[in-house]
Amino acid sequence: MNDIGAAGNAVYGRRRIWAPLAVAGVLLALIGAEALFARSQPAGVTLVPDTVIEFGAERDATVQVGDGWVLDSGASDINSQIVLVRGNTLVELSDVTLPTGTSPEEMWTGLDRLLDIERHHGTEVWLDTPTDYENAAGTTGLQGNLQVGTRVGQAFVLAGPDGAQAVEAKVLAPSQASDQDLAAAAKVIDSIAFQEAS
Repeated sequence: MNDIGAAGNAVYGRRRIWAPLAVAGVLLALIGAEALFARSQPAGVTLVPDTVIEFGAERDATVQVGDGWVLDSGASDINSQIVLVRGNTLVELSDVTLPTGTSPEEMWTGLDRLLDIERHHGTEVWLDTPTDYENAAGTTGLQGNLQVGTRVGQAFVLAGPDGAQAVEAKVLAPSQASDQDLAAAAKVIDSIAFQEAS
């Protein structure tokens, strides 16, 4: 006796197995898409506009963020590195301790050597010849154009007052990044300062 047929099931024979399999396949695809999307988003904390972050081993480097920035908590360590994300634009700030009296040019050479890690992994990296730079906070150093893979932007080396500390900053974004995100990144770089030793 066919109880399913008697109950009015319209799916018979071989077609009966395909309906649940199709539903299971769609569910697996949705779960996979959700997992990929979650991995593509930075694990971070949305920052309140005008937040000032003190970072570095002595917390004497500061940066101020505007609206829309997320602190990538997985890639950041308040003692050494801050990674900020806004849209597709990334700002990476690294606090570097150097021998006293290190020149900005030597700091730039050190940044280029650090980028060798990316080069050894097969990533195309290009760092331009630096030019002098002073931000709105009065911090001086060097800047130059930077490309890492398909992302382009600028690199900065901003020296502390005694030459024993610097902030190495990288701003990277895809070529189609919005003007608003790039302008917001420029404001972040303009806000980098060093606190006076007390």
